[in-house]
Amino acid sequence: MFSALSFLLALAASAASPRLASIAIPGTPDFVAVARDVLDARIALDPNVASGSGLFDDAVRVPSFSPEAVKTLTERMDRDLAALGKMPWRSWDVDRQVDWRWVYANAEDVRRQVAVERLYRRRPSAWLEPLAENLISLTTYAPERADLRARIVALIPAMVAEMRRVAREATVRDVKTADGVAQGILTILKSELPGPERDAARSALTAYLDELKQLPADIPEFTVIGADLYAGRLKDVGLSPWEPRQLLALAQRELAEVDASLAALSTQAAPAPTSEQTALAKSLDQRKLLGLYDAIAQADRGFLEASSILTVPAGVGPIHARPTPDAMIPLTGDGGSMNPPPPFGASNVGWWNVEHFKDDWSEAKRLEMVLEASNQKTTGMGPYAVHEGVPGHHLQLSIARLNANPLRSILWDNALVEGWALYAEDVFWRAGGLGPSPEARRQTLESWRFRIRRVFYDVNVESGDWTLQDAADFKSGALRGTGKVDEDILRTVNWPAQLVGYFSGKMQLLALREAYRKKLGPAYTDRAFHDALLAEGSVPVALIRAKLLGEPVPGTDRPKPD
Repeated sequence: MFSALSFLLALAASAASPRLASIAIPGTPDFVAVARDVLDARIALDPNVASGSGLFDDAVRVPSFSPEAVKTLTERMDRDLAALGKMPWRSWDVDRQVDWRWVYANAEDVRRQVAVERLYRRRPSAWLEPLAENLISLTTYAPERADLRARIVALIPAMVAEMRRVAREATVRDVKTADGVAQGILTILKSELPGPERDAARSALTAYLDELKQLPADIPEFTVIGADLYAGRLKDVGLSPWEPRQLLALAQRELAEVDASLAALSTQAAPAPTSEQTALAKSLDQRKLLGLYDAIAQADRGFLEASSILTVPAGVGPIHARPTPDAMIPLTGDGGSMNPPPPFGASNVGWWNVEHFKDDWSEAKRLEMVLEASNQKTTGMGPYAVHEGVPGHHLQLSIARLNANPLRSILWDNALVEGWALYAEDVFWRAGGLGPSPEARRQTLESWRFRIRRVFYDVNVESGDWTLQDAADFKSGALRGTGKVDEDILRTVNWPAQLVGYFSGKMQLLALREAYRKKLGPAYTDRAFHDALLAEGSVPVALIRAKLLGEPVPGTDRPKPD
């Protein structure tokens, strides 16, 4: 039960909160209407699209994949795609053409997810994952809106009942992932206000998890969307210039080049721990570990602002480290992700999700963590911090947040976002941000190599050519059947085509940079390129090429409606 003060605070916050229905979208009235509907459909699939964007009141929902909801969403997207196809979009200026194509790709993606791929038939996490991320975003950026979280919590029992009816084809891996995400949600619920709605939500989730444990022992280990749907996702949603087999060939070539570069580097012994590092390791706790990460982010920001890599707008805020929210760990692992500031709202702070400190860590493990962070310019921490912070995800998404066009800030293209963060690692190293040592180069190359190798298991697993165990063996170089199927490997079946986006995005950006260099000639600078690129928001690289190079905006394969 809310106090009178809590009610008044929530009422005031609600009155000040932006809503999807009122945000300004550029374009003709008929286009704006369709774009708003596609955004709403995105939020229906993943309410975190709203809460993560600062549209907090629009986030009061849970995903639904009932037959009725699927039918309604499919019909809506069919209408929207037909309406878009009738618009004279080729006669518009390039910015509006880009917006049109981006909305079209998103409408196709929504339709593909609900009517074609239908992962919800096997993935309880199709409900649980958006629910968890929605609650995390609301807790992070609208902690005062307990009223919204309470309304979402009240929807959980009905959501669980729907999961029970619809997700009838769960695999072994789906069950394990669902259990981990649901346990994280239960942890979140412990901190919510007590009451019958919270108790009902916890009981419903707990009972459902018990039911999953009783599934027959002979259920499949995993399933995939298959080669054709995988290729279609790359082409129609990501606007990729490459087919899956072309990506494999490109990755093979890049891997050979990286391996040759690594072999040519001299070996440098790690420095002995200093007395200060040893003392810090002995007293290490969660607060001090987070402090080490924050110091890295601050140093990277200072170097970036003093460099000529790009212009950092005044509205870009800091990024701070925090322990990874429990509900995210089954999907991303403990660490290795971030949450950007929402496009709508006052906060410009990003959050770097790092590992939890564990009291049972040995002295050797604590010293390892201290050395990894305090010697970041010569350890894997260097490119990792750049990737999640600046000039990686936090910088790119913070600049997109400042874009006045919500289609460029709310909607993200996976290959652009992940490709930029990976590209930024190399750019930062080349500018001197990680120092001149061979070891800094080695760590940057190893990070690139890791993402190149992801292409092999993402494409081969989803195409049906590899098992998850094959992927794990390949990743770790282990004897057949001994590699660990970790959260990274499971992304192949949890988020089809997500892993390939790192490599594809970086390769597209490198090609765009060279084309832009040729176009500008002597006037070209990296700063000019990066500023122009980041000003376009989080849309696919193929659409940014149209703006920067004057190339035609890619069309669609759908026939024009009569």
